[in-house]
Amino acid sequence: MKEHNNIIKSHKKLYKSGKTWMVATLLTVGLAGGAAVTGTTNAHADEVTPAQATGTIQAGQQATDPELANAQSDAQKQQSTIDSANAQLKDQQNQLSEAQGQQSQAQQTLDQAKQAQQQATQNDPAVKDAQGAVDQAQQQVNNQQQVVNDAQTVVNNDAQNVQQKSDAVNQASQAVDQAQQTVDQASQAVDQAKQAVTDATNQAVSQKTEEAQNTINNLENQGKNQASQDLNNQINNVSVQVADAQNDVNNTNAKIGDLQNQVKDLQNQEQNTQADPNVKTVPNGVIDYSKSLLENVSRNNLWAPADMNANTNGNVVEQNIYVSPDNDKGNMSGANRNHDADVSSSAYDPYYTTDFDGVHGQMTDAQKQELAILLLNEINHAREQRGLKPFVMTEQKYQQAQVRASQHSAEVLDHNDNDIMTAFGQDQYENLAYIPVDGGGNMLALFNNAGSTLSSMLNADASSDWGHRENFLEDTGTLSANAAFGMHLTDDGQYYVLTFDYDLSNPDSTPNMMDRIAQYQAMGPITGGAHTVDNSAKINDLNNQISSLQNTLASQQSHLNDLTTQLQNLQAQKANVQFDLSQLNADQQAEYNNAKNTLATINDWKNGQLANINNDGYVQDAINKRNQAKDSLKAEQSKLAQANQALKNAKDTQTQDEAQLQQAKDGLAQLNQVLATKQVALQTAKDNANASANQAVKDAQAKLDAINGKIDSLNKAIEATKTTIQNAQTQLDKDNQKIADIKNGQKPSKPNKGDDSQPTTPTTPAKPDSGKDEGHKGTGTPAQPTTPTKPDDGSQSTTTPSEPSKPTDSKDNDNKGTDTPVTPTNPAKPDDGSQSTTTPSEPSKPTDGKGNDNKGTDTPVTPTKPNTDSQPTTPTTPTTPAKPDHGNASISGQAGHKPATSDNGSQSADSNANSETSASQSNGQVSVSDAGVTMTREQYKAQQNELPQTGNENSKAVIALGVLAGMFGLSLASKGKKEF
Repeated sequence: MKEHNNIIKSHKKLYKSGKTWMVATLLTVGLAGGAAVTGTTNAHADEVTPAQATGTIQAGQQATDPELANAQSDAQKQQSTIDSANAQLKDQQNQLSEAQGQQSQAQQTLDQAKQAQQQATQNDPAVKDAQGAVDQAQQQVNNQQQVVNDAQTVVNNDAQNVQQKSDAVNQASQAVDQAQQTVDQASQAVDQAKQAVTDATNQAVSQKTEEAQNTINNLENQGKNQASQDLNNQINNVSVQVADAQNDVNNTNAKIGDLQNQVKDLQNQEQNTQADPNVKTVPNGVIDYSKSLLENVSRNNLWAPADMNANTNGNVVEQNIYVSPDNDKGNMSGANRNHDADVSSSAYDPYYTTDFDGVHGQMTDAQKQELAILLLNEINHAREQRGLKPFVMTEQKYQQAQVRASQHSAEVLDHNDNDIMTAFGQDQYENLAYIPVDGGGNMLALFNNAGSTLSSMLNADASSDWGHRENFLEDTGTLSANAAFGMHLTDDGQYYVLTFDYDLSNPDSTPNMMDRIAQYQAMGPITGGAHTVDNSAKINDLNNQISSLQNTLASQQSHLNDLTTQLQNLQAQKANVQFDLSQLNADQQAEYNNAKNTLATINDWKNGQLANINNDGYVQDAINKRNQAKDSLKAEQSKLAQANQALKNAKDTQTQDEAQLQQAKDGLAQLNQVLATKQVALQTAKDNANASANQAVKDAQAKLDAINGKIDSLNKAIEATKTTIQNAQTQLDKDNQKIADIKNGQKPSKPNKGDDSQPTTPTTPAKPDSGKDEGHKGTGTPAQPTTPTKPDDGSQSTTTPSEPSKPTDSKDNDNKGTDTPVTPTNPAKPDDGSQSTTTPSEPSKPTDGKGNDNKGTDTPVTPTKPNTDSQPTTPTTPTTPAKPDHGNASISGQAGHKPATSDNGSQSADSNANSETSASQSNGQVSVSDAGVTMTREQYKAQQNELPQTGNENSKAVIALGVLAGMFGLSLASKGKKEF
């Protein structure tokens, strides 16, 4: 019934949802018909209430009242049902009587076969011989078992003996412990006695010893103080000489420096008159203020070394960026601090001025292009060192990136799919971040700020599971991925939005903006104008004076070094001044010697007392008691050794007896194996002796089981027929009463809605299955059907689902600041020159990106001039302005995104997994699958007998229709998208 109801519910779901309406409707009608015909049951004829004759139906004359006509018609149908069921019951009882007769005969045949089987076994010579061998082997096993039992008794006795010896050892051990405790107590008493004597001796000498030692200490301190005062006088004298010598050196250095500055001025005069006013000298070359940063560094080869492990060559513009090892991503200890130039020198001042590619208000489009080239050049060098193909940046891609950077979603770090599609026409791999404007008065300073942002995404990206780093270092195989940086000034003018997008379109045939570096290099180096000023004579004269002063300086420095060494030696003597008797006068020396003699005499007496401390009576008494305790301990230890030896002997005996026991057990096991082999031979002889008799018993038993099964099925069918007759008789009585009431003018009241007692029209019961199924042989007699339960009003499976809530609008409605950007002053130099190799701090991870959070709280740090002696510092991640962070940003000030991928493999599902019931029929065999369970034809028919049915052809059609309807299923498809 449960499976039947599930089938109904399943197809009601399809019907309610408008799917396969024809099959669902047919199934509903078929199941209703099946439920109607299941009202018939079978019963034994001798237990059925005699049916009324046709004349007893109170039909009377032809009824004109429709209600009366219906009652009369129903009464006739019930009488017909009773008559048909009585006939069926008689036939069933006849079959039962016949089967019971067959049962008695089959039982007799089975008894005879069993008797013949027993006789065949008892009289066979091979069986008798095998039985004798088994009996002999059994006797040997029994004898060996007695040997094992005796050996086990010996082992048990050994165990008791071992336990007794072990108890004796424990008692002896306890006695030893007690004796040892006595010895320890006596030893402690000896130590206490010695300490008491020692304390008394020390107390006797302490006062005189203290007086003598104080006299000695006072006199030694007086002597050392006098020596220290003498050294102080010498130190002060030499210090004055060192100061004078240092002044001489400083004065000579000042003169040399002044002359060198004059030489430098003359040299600068020559150089300035030889160059164009826009051309400025920098380490390793010149720069032209009339040209961009990228053109200057490309044409004059002012790049820092591409190898991040190489030391600086004096240049400040990076062409590579440090990337920490993949197996230790957050560790920046491998960065080479010597790779960066020391920009604290004034020689680098021409780089850091707004006259050199200055940014006035905000970057021009040309400046944005060259900054994008500089940044991608760093990324590509890092990729090439890892064996990855460099990115390509076409002008079209660059323009699309500027559109993307100008979108509101980019400014709030939201990977908005619609905006990405609008800007590029397809989904992209994307990183989002900010570049601080502060300190970026020209392109070099702004490039340094941007380099810090890239370093954070490459080396401090743990909070986003290194997603930004993965995008920059994606292995594109043989593809030259089309990538571009986009930049757009935020509304408050404090930051540039930095976007990085790429796809795998492989634009090998499209012009590459990265070729601009090679184009500049092809133009040749930048040089200045040409007219000459010669200051060589003045310079030579000044150099001669410098050379003379340097000789004087060398002599002065040597004298200063000598005085400094003398001063250091005196200071060392003062720090380690030692007492000497000569530092005291004659009276002090006599007093010092007397105190020394007194102290020595006291110490000699004290040492003598302590050396003979064992002779003291109190100490000697304690030592004697300790010796007695030690002798007692030795006696108890001897007893313990004897007990241990006895225990060892007992255990050795036990080990030997256990070995003998195991040997006896092994022999028993071998005899048991022989017995088992002979028992198998006996059974084989029995099987050979009664092989034919065994088959006869099996055949007789199978025949009896088949007859018993048939009798059981007939009994169930008879009970079902009886129930049908009883139900039809009850309904017939109701119909007759209703006919009588109508004829007497008493119409019955209309039944209440949902009344289960409302009469239903029974169908003619089906003829029981005689076991000769014309269509499918061997189906057997159907089991007793049950009346279907009326479903609950609340059991419908098509409950109307509630309307889903509308998703919230993820658009950010916050306004950006309206402060007008201030034109920056000259850009600040980075303080340590490690703009690209310093260890970035781990940026804070942005929140859920729903427009309710700020971009971050870290304050951006403007790069300053580095100190070459310092280790690379860890720059903090730039603080983002208070703007909501949308999308899946992973760290403060930056966010990464990967385009969605479709898993085609997940769009197909096994239709059998969603079908509730399926059936198939092949070659007369029925296979039914319910939730993955396969049944044979007989199991399937047995299951169907539990459903409401009569077994006739109409009910079979209904069941088949239900099975077909259950084979319909649904498949689901899913699509996943990866983001970080």
